[in-house]
Amino acid sequence: MTTLSLYAPGTRVYLPRESEEEGWITAEVVTCTKVSADALKLVLRDESGQETTLTGTLPPLRNPPLLESADDLATLSHLNEPSVLYAVQSRYAQRKIYTYSGIVLLAVNPFEPVPLYTPEIVKSYIGRNKGELEPHLFAIAEDAREVRWIFLNSRLKLTDGCDESGAGKTESAKLVMRFIAAPKAPATNADQNSFVDGASLVEQQIQATNPILEAFGNAKTTRNDNSSRFGKFIQLLFDSNRQIVGARVRTYLLERTRISYQTTTERNYHIFYQLCAGLPSKNLESLRISADYSQFHYLNQGGPSSAELSDRDKFHATQDALNIIGIDAGKQTSIFQVLAALLHLGNINITQTRTEAIIEDEDPAMVQAMEFLGVNLTEFKRWTIKKQITTRSEKIATTLTAPQAVQVRDSISRFVYACLFEWLVTAINESLTGKYGDAAARAETHIGVLDIYGFEHFEKNSFEQFCINYANERLQHEFNTYVFKLAQDDYVKEKINWTFIDFDDNQPAIDLMEGKLGILSILDEESRLPLGTDASFLQKLNAQLDKPANKAVYKMPKFANAAFTIAHYALDVTYQVEGFLEKNRDTVPEEQLALLTASSNPFLREVVDTALHRVGEPVEPPSPNGAVSKIPDPGRTSLVGTTGRGTSVKKPTLGSIFKGSLGTLMDMLRTTNVHYIRCLKPNQHKMPWEFHPSQVLAQLRAAGVLETIRISTAGYPSRWTFETFARRYYILIHWREGPPLIKREQWKRITVLVLQKAGIDKSKHQFGETKIFLRTGVLATLEALRSARLNAVLFMQTNMRRLIAMRKYRHFQRSVVAIQSHWRGATARKAFHQALEKSLKEAEAAREAEAAKAAKEAAMAGRESRAGGRKTPTSINDRSTASTGSPSKTKIRKMFSFGSKEKSALVLPDQPSPEPPLIGRQPSRLEAASKRLSRRSWYDTSTSSSRAKSPVKSPNRAKTPNHLAPPAGHSSKMPTPIYDQFMKKPPWNSSTNLLH
Repeated sequence: MTTLSLYAPGTRVYLPRESEEEGWITAEVVTCTKVSADALKLVLRDESGQETTLTGTLPPLRNPPLLESADDLATLSHLNEPSVLYAVQSRYAQRKIYTYSGIVLLAVNPFEPVPLYTPEIVKSYIGRNKGELEPHLFAIAEDAREVRWIFLNSRLKLTDGCDESGAGKTESAKLVMRFIAAPKAPATNADQNSFVDGASLVEQQIQATNPILEAFGNAKTTRNDNSSRFGKFIQLLFDSNRQIVGARVRTYLLERTRISYQTTTERNYHIFYQLCAGLPSKNLESLRISADYSQFHYLNQGGPSSAELSDRDKFHATQDALNIIGIDAGKQTSIFQVLAALLHLGNINITQTRTEAIIEDEDPAMVQAMEFLGVNLTEFKRWTIKKQITTRSEKIATTLTAPQAVQVRDSISRFVYACLFEWLVTAINESLTGKYGDAAARAETHIGVLDIYGFEHFEKNSFEQFCINYANERLQHEFNTYVFKLAQDDYVKEKINWTFIDFDDNQPAIDLMEGKLGILSILDEESRLPLGTDASFLQKLNAQLDKPANKAVYKMPKFANAAFTIAHYALDVTYQVEGFLEKNRDTVPEEQLALLTASSNPFLREVVDTALHRVGEPVEPPSPNGAVSKIPDPGRTSLVGTTGRGTSVKKPTLGSIFKGSLGTLMDMLRTTNVHYIRCLKPNQHKMPWEFHPSQVLAQLRAAGVLETIRISTAGYPSRWTFETFARRYYILIHWREGPPLIKREQWKRITVLVLQKAGIDKSKHQFGETKIFLRTGVLATLEALRSARLNAVLFMQTNMRRLIAMRKYRHFQRSVVAIQSHWRGATARKAFHQALEKSLKEAEAAREAEAAKAAKEAAMAGRESRAGGRKTPTSINDRSTASTGSPSKTKIRKMFSFGSKEKSALVLPDQPSPEPPLIGRQPSRLEAASKRLSRRSWYDTSTSSSRAKSPVKSPNRAKTPNHLAPPAGHSSKMPTPIYDQFMKKPPWNSSTNLLH
């Protein structure tokens, strides 16, 4: 694929901001014009809509959306700084703090507790391969443990280092150890050796090392509240049954100067503050200290001046840990006395006279310190303000100035604390491996966890920062070599053509520091000279190293006379030479050393002996049964080289001690399978979930992650097995070819057809034995083609689904309307018939009531008539007939008016029972007419008396049958409410429309 096609219109790229600290922004190519054979003119539009023109310089390409938040940076098609940074940032925004970068796990500090280490999550990662679940510390630890079982004789190392202080290395190391110390066990032993269901004694002891070493070896710094001020390497030992049997702890370069000096924003070691905050008042009084530690010179130089609640809680945790590893209450009291003695040593008042330094004989701080240390007060005072020079013939005592006497006092404090720290490490190892190393003798394999200080760069950098950065240079070199070796081994294994790739090597910087004529050699030489000074040391450095061959790594600062600069792999660091010689010597006068070894305090004698008498002796005494450990011991170097009690032969400098122990560690790392964990600090303010791109990018560069990616980019960064590649991209070939080949599992054939169909140049890929190797950018091209093919398929599927859905919808709509119509009709008819039936029943009831009433009134009228002696019944409405006994002519005419429309006007008079006819006499005309009228069928005999009195004339009466007559008081039509409700079409209501 040509460069012009890579930057086609619509391509997404990264555009750098005005300053590098602001990071990158995303943009899109608007136009791409070729101005020359190797130059393009691009018009870019960023997120805000602003257009930018670039000529010649090509911006970094963005990855496809599928890969932008990939959990493994090695799978990115475009491996560049902004792509890597954006992937880490996007995952961090999703509360995912872990990301793979090939063999490296990147861990971004969230600066708050996260629910990622619960027993349920621990169980989910046990027995799972790396990549099956989300990136996690436990996945790396499980991978190391599984490889350990496959290669039983190999040694696995999980390393935390080369990272910035405060990035979370110590916490990560603790979590990894906790996971590894809980091996997989059968169901019957699920409650043993597992921190998920219950901790074994060995695991409890391993976990107890963390609070002890943190209390005595960690301190608050400018960038980290719990910074490790020493290097730590822990070996977890396993037997042939996959059970953990013990552990070893090795430490490197404790920062001793912190005992006597801290900056205004830092603190001394945690244990001093825990002691003041956690001990009961009675115990504090016995040690002559208080919770207000501002009264002590060694504690009031930085940090708060009052005890904190967290210090009190952590002190109790430290006490519990000491009990677990076997240090009883009596030994703990002795430890606290030594610590209190160091605090009192710092308060010894040394003043300057005209010619010498003096100390008051009854100085209360000196009295308390000597009481706890068991050292002669007079001799201590004498050799603090004086020094003895030994010549061939005699010994001469000379006086010291006040600053020199203070230096002697502080050197004693630093030495005693270093001896106490070494004694604690020895006690821990005896607890974890046994007094004679029995656990180590039973071990068959091990896993090591290295937690070492990160790269440091402050405003003022001294000897400690030089040693720390020197260790990080060595570790970074091993990291680059290991990553490069893995890539090369993969190429050789797959038998592909491979050309050696050159990469930025930091070996010149290492040679500058540890070479025969390097900085450490010159420093040791100058330290052994009686008249050596920091100025003479710097002068020798410039004379020996300021040469054209070293101009890339050694520099002389322009505005600093007493300093030199080294170009490290991360950045250039300027070191002030003030104090280099004194810190490198770190010696205690022979007279003071003799006083300490002859102390009346048995615990102090044990502590000093443990620290001094280890040269030439094995770290673990030989076992009585003669068993020897198969696991190599990284060793431990003595603080002072001696051949006898208190007799020094040639005191090794601190720099030479550190160089030797670091070399031993590197030799061990080269023989192991290493898993790297890189911890990143997202911001300097320790704010939760706040991400500063410029700071993280600088750490990615310093940690070598970007350099590793560059090495991978130079080769074939994308490596896929044939099956994985074929299953993902087979849709790019003809649809008739793909399924048959998949059915026959011809994965390599599918891979070849895909690359041919995509038009990938042969120089962009190589076929291995089981994998396809792709150059950078090829995967993005394939993803773009795959996305285009899927979009076309999705477009067709979407439209077809739409047509089918619309057809179903219309059929459903018609069905719903028909059902609604039939249902409304049936409901209306049913309601109409019910209303009609009800109306008829009401009308019938009304007629029956009227008939009953009329009959009752007629009966009453008949009784009244009979009571008056009338023989001929008369009409109720015609009272005039009562007197004459016969109806009037007008009434008769009305009675015989059969055409009258008002039938209610005809009233049948109440008649008594018919009299028997007169024998021999013909009925009168009136009697005959009455008889005929009584036989008429239409005559309403139930007419009430009220109708007889007030007849209602209705023009339709003759046309309406009697049994269909409406109730009284109503018209002949159906009542309007019932008719409107059930016979008329109801108004349209959206709530009754089933289609809505």
